[in-house]
Amino acid sequence: MIRKQIVSCCVLGIGVSAAFSEEVKSRYYLGIGEPNPDAWQIMVDNPTGREKDIGVAVAALGSEMIGYFWGLADGKKYVTLRLPDDPGIVKAVYVSRLSQGVLKDYRFIELVTSADIANAFEPVPDFATPVE
Repeated sequence: MIRKQIVSCCVLGIGVSAAFSEEVKSRYYLGIGEPNPDAWQIMVDNPTGREKDIGVAVAALGSEMIGYFWGLADGKKYVTLRLPDDPGIVKAVYVSRLSQGVLKDYRFIELVTSADIANAFEPVPDFATPVE
C-alpha cells in the first residue's frame, strides 16, 4: 500500500500542504528535479497543476509538502517536504521518484535549520585536523 502511495506521489508531482503532527520527529528536504522530454510532453498533453494530488499522496505517508515551485529560468521543479525521521520513508521517496524515468537529473537534499547547523559546529574543534 505504501509503495502505491509513494508511486502516486512521484507520478503526479508534489503540492498542497497537509496536516502534520508536531509530535512526530521530522526532517526537511528539498527535491530538485529536471524533467526529461517525455515528462515535458506529458505536461503539454495534460497541463494541470499537480500540487494537490501530490500533497494528498505525501500526506498519506505521514509527511507534508511545504512548497512546489518551478524555476522559470532553468525548467526544474523545486519541492520542499517535511518527512518523518524514518530512513526507510526518506529512501523510498527518493528511489521511487528516480524509478519513474521522467527525470534527467534529480537531487534530494536534507535541509537543516540555522539552530541545527550552529549545534553542528560545536564538536568541530575536536575533529579538526592540522593544516599542513
